[in-house]
Amino acid sequence: MSDLKFFLDHLRVSKNSSVHTLAAYERDLKQFEAVLIKRQQTLLHANETDIQAYLKDLYHREQKTSSISRKISAIRQFYKFLIQENRIQEDPSLFIASPSASKKLPKAISPEILEKILNVVDHGSHYANEKSEQGDLKLKALRLRDRAMVYFLYATGVRVSELIQLPMQHMDLEAGYARVMGKRKKERVVPFVPIVTQYLDEYLKTARPLLLSMSANPDSEIFFIGIGGEGLTRQGFWKTLKKIAVAAGLSESLHPHMLRHTFATELLKSGMDLRSLQMLLGHADMQTTQVYTHIAPEHLQNVIKKYHPRGGN
Repeated sequence: MSDLKFFLDHLRVSKNSSVHTLAAYERDLKQFEAVLIKRQQTLLHANETDIQAYLKDLYHREQKTSSISRKISAIRQFYKFLIQENRIQEDPSLFIASPSASKKLPKAISPEILEKILNVVDHGSHYANEKSEQGDLKLKALRLRDRAMVYFLYATGVRVSELIQLPMQHMDLEAGYARVMGKRKKERVVPFVPIVTQYLDEYLKTARPLLLSMSANPDSEIFFIGIGGEGLTRQGFWKTLKKIAVAAGLSESLHPHMLRHTFATELLKSGMDLRSLQMLLGHADMQTTQVYTHIAPEHLQNVIKKYHPRGGN
């Protein structure tokens, strides 16, 4: 077994890394290996000079800073693993510096734009110019489904992958929460407010049976489904958001993660502590959650002034 395959198996088994993460690691490390081969070198015997030559090649091809940082991270993780497995004695990536880059802050949706988005899904106007072979019933089902999905996404802050893969048995409308499977297969509970429960219930009782009746998969266990009865794809949901953005008259694209950022930002501004927000978002590291503190520094200053014993002085 090659060292690369050994490393990828380690990520899959020990770290519960997703298929997308494994593919990214494999792609980046094979790209690095291709450069090493040209230098008559191997992954196992590469040195710091080899890595620097690879980075020089990336800069020469004007790769994005974020891409270079990701590739360096993959190399570091790989050699860290080889050290742990006693495959090498010295880490050639130890003194390799990542390119400096300003931290990209999450982009939240303004209250005015959010109002336009919710107004569109409330009325289903993103389907106003569409006709369906199955008639009005299909369009009604899609409108109810889209409204339930957008409200659920905005009200819970789940990732789009968690939304489209949500199983039926993980949704508890009576209790008002869902159990979602996050990154590295970590499960968490996300509660939602009564208006979302209402829209989910309407979808479940009216829209979902209609969509299943048009499908070849009437026993689908996925909560949010498409015409075929299967779960939606990330691309399919993105296309739905694109139609909503057009119907709302937005000049910028609407991405699923923007609703997640809006959820986090609004809770932080309302006084939620970072630890609780971290649990709701499913972040493994508090540092990931702390990025939201840069969105509303004035608000946080006011919180400190209000609650700190010396805040009024």
